[in-house]
Amino acid sequence: LIRAIAGEGLVTFLFMFVVMAISVNNGRQSTPENLVLGCLGTALVSVALIYSFADVSGAHFNPAVTFATMVTGKTSVRKGLGYIGIQLFATVFATLALMAVFPGVAGQSAAAIPAYLTVDVNNEAHLAQAFFMELILTFILVYVIFATAFDTVDTKATKIHADGTVSGGQNMTIYTTSGNTKAGFAPIAIGFTLGFLTLIGGTVSGGAFNPARVFGPALVSGNAWDNMWLYWIADFAGAALAGHAQAFFAHEAQQHSAAIKTNKAVVKSAPQ
Repeated sequence: LIRAIAGEGLVTFLFMFVVMAISVNNGRQSTPENLVLGCLGTALVSVALIYSFADVSGAHFNPAVTFATMVTGKTSVRKGLGYIGIQLFATVFATLALMAVFPGVAGQSAAAIPAYLTVDVNNEAHLAQAFFMELILTFILVYVIFATAFDTVDTKATKIHADGTVSGGQNMTIYTTSGNTKAGFAPIAIGFTLGFLTLIGGTVSGGAFNPARVFGPALVSGNAWDNMWLYWIADFAGAALAGHAQAFFAHEAQQHSAAIKTNKAVVKSAPQ
């Protein structure tokens, strides 16, 4: 558990650092780039980090994703709360790290970086519009994650428990990046999804679809707290709906991945 939480903290820090650094670096240019820069950067770093950390923590780097795995039984409450806590800490730390490596942004000192990175509802948008924008964006993200990254397998072989007892197998949900199943391409699908989602909600809700991304800069800067509740409730609601919707539509066909075949072989060879 400690290894998984520590890994989740590292992958969240790296993801948030890169995504927010792209924004800061772009803001330092005399002629800032368009939205495609953030889209491409987010997609590329997502693919790289998910492939790197999928077998360590699952690479959620988003409290809404973790919440969805909790309410659908893919992650225990204890582990989920640990993930959410470390995700928030890592985002705060990433915000502070940006203040250390960039001399400033938009003609201001480094102290202005957290405020520059805050996410809030656009002045022209109603709260209801921002709420449903966040809910829909998070729904799309979590649905793609659940549809591609998780394999449901029927472990018919016996199971060896930690205490040495043996029991019959049962259905299990695993996170895998094995190239022999649809889940092997999950990091690419998820990365592309994160990328195109950054093109949608910026002028309404700020396009966060990640409560941690909102929390970190807000805590460090002391700004953008009035609508903080919206990002937690809307994102969690969208994530939970997506998790249950995908479970409803998912077929029950057995997945045959190399990872599962290897697992069965190990279990069968275990002493009875």
